[in-house]
Amino acid sequence: MTKSQLTPEEVAAFQRATEQLLEQTGFRVQHGPLLALARQAGARVDEASGRVRLPATLLRELLSQAPRQYQIAGPTGRRWTVGGPERHCLAIVTDPWIVDRDSGLPRHPCLADVQRHTRIAQQLEAVAAISLMDYPVTDVDGPHSSLRALEAHLLEHDKHLYVLAASAERFKRWLRLAPVLTGGAPLLGSRLLTVGVAVLSPLTLTQDNGELLLTACGHDLPVVPTVCPMAGTTAPFTKAGTLLQANAEVVFLAALTQIARAGNPYLYVMGPSRTDMRTGEDLYYTLDKVLWKQASVQLGKAYGLPTAVECGGTTTCRYDLQSGAEGLLFMLAAWASGADLLAGIGSCGNAVSMSGEMMLVQTAWLAAARFLGEGLTADLGQALASLQERGPGGQFLDDPETLARLRTGEFFDHPLFDYEHGHQGGPSMVERARAQADALVAGHRSPIPEPVQEGIRRFFREELAG
Repeated sequence: MTKSQLTPEEVAAFQRATEQLLEQTGFRVQHGPLLALARQAGARVDEASGRVRLPATLLRELLSQAPRQYQIAGPTGRRWTVGGPERHCLAIVTDPWIVDRDSGLPRHPCLADVQRHTRIAQQLEAVAAISLMDYPVTDVDGPHSSLRALEAHLLEHDKHLYVLAASAERFKRWLRLAPVLTGGAPLLGSRLLTVGVAVLSPLTLTQDNGELLLTACGHDLPVVPTVCPMAGTTAPFTKAGTLLQANAEVVFLAALTQIARAGNPYLYVMGPSRTDMRTGEDLYYTLDKVLWKQASVQLGKAYGLPTAVECGGTTTCRYDLQSGAEGLLFMLAAWASGADLLAGIGSCGNAVSMSGEMMLVQTAWLAAARFLGEGLTADLGQALASLQERGPGGQFLDDPETLARLRTGEFFDHPLFDYEHGHQGGPSMVERARAQADALVAGHRSPIPEPVQEGIRRFFREELAG
């Protein structure tokens, strides 16, 4: 098998190179208050350029303040631990392109897509958190289109909310909305939201994202970095060079988070990709991801941080051999990495497409990855006894071990997989996923209490009127 993990010596080499980069080259921060806080913490700050350089000893000290695990919550009080023994998933419910349920062709999202996909994500046991892209829907015109999508989304689920706000100004809406979702409880201490903070590659934090970071820390909200360097354009054109830059960007933001508020939850995750040097297109889900997934989690764990990794995903939005091969390979790599959170359930089409069917197919791939991760144990006592008892020409239909293990998951089985070999005209995996999605949507009942639902509707009426 291709080498896909770093040796301990290589992990240490990446850490040393990261420390050298952040100490000697530094990071540009376009946010005055954060520059002042960094200087107070002991960083070397050049006010004119906004360049922040972190001595290696200070970097290590700051990273040690980040918690190894933390809790997140949903609007109804459900709680999950990130970094504990249980591993969870993050689902997405909309993207710039939706693979149409009937035609299988990509189109832009409508309001029904948001509702449908949120209802599916709500009923997936592995999913602890959901993100909704700040993106308009085709059947609502004007500047309030994405607001209508958000309202529809919030009425359908009580999972933890990943907020990927397009600006600090839009995040302020979440601050006003949070007490409505919690039934009047304050946002501080609720852990209702995880806040995405983007890095502008290479090595730059903008004014808007600096404001997002400070606001999130001010409310004790977990911070997740959006770090997406592209090999060949915004990062070096090697797998190792892009990984080094991504690690430096994630680690610097982790340190800055601790400068803003010591002990604030922070999730180590990155999304490196490569540039197609013939067209300039960003190729987000290529096989390079398998190598980056496992290596990134190794680095995150070496820093003692809770980790996340993209799980499924495919380059194409078609349901074909390529999407199956890429998706299962990516899921296997993600599960084998040991990451605490598997992110992006439903994503396909080079990370700008998704579908309800793909949410369920990737959940099936997750089940397969878990099964393969358990491996094979050499528990031979009963097997040897059965073979000796039955002997040559015997049968094992009524063997005690057969009866004891028949329904215990000894062998892999999943309702979306086709075990009829295609000979009997049974439904394909995609057809099975479509039927399951339809059933989940039809049987869904919102878990949000009616008074909170009314509060959500009232909030959006006022926002739209304003």
